[in-house]
Amino acid sequence: MTAKPAAYDKEVIYAFRALFDGKASDGQQKRAMEWLLFNACHIGQLSFMSNERDSAFSEGERHIGLQIARMREPEALALIEGKSKAERAAAKPEAGRKATE
Repeated sequence: MTAKPAAYDKEVIYAFRALFDGKASDGQQKRAMEWLLFNACHIGQLSFMSNERDSAFSEGERHIGLQIARMREPEALALIEGKSKAERAAAKPEAGRKATE
């Protein structure tokens, strides 16, 4: 398998151009993300190919798409907020413990 660019049309090109310029409409934003996730990253498809190298490449594309898609999940924000609270707590000295110990 030779890695080929995902198929796109004028609508996708204009959607990405508007997105890059910070001027994309709601519809253009959705169109660009749908194309990215489903056409370029192939989420929703199996990553198995006829040989190991192609399968690994396909899984890499899919992995990126899944990471992007997870940003929509409520748990993504909760994980970051929980992590930063834990990091702040770890940075504080324990109560009742002397700084010289």
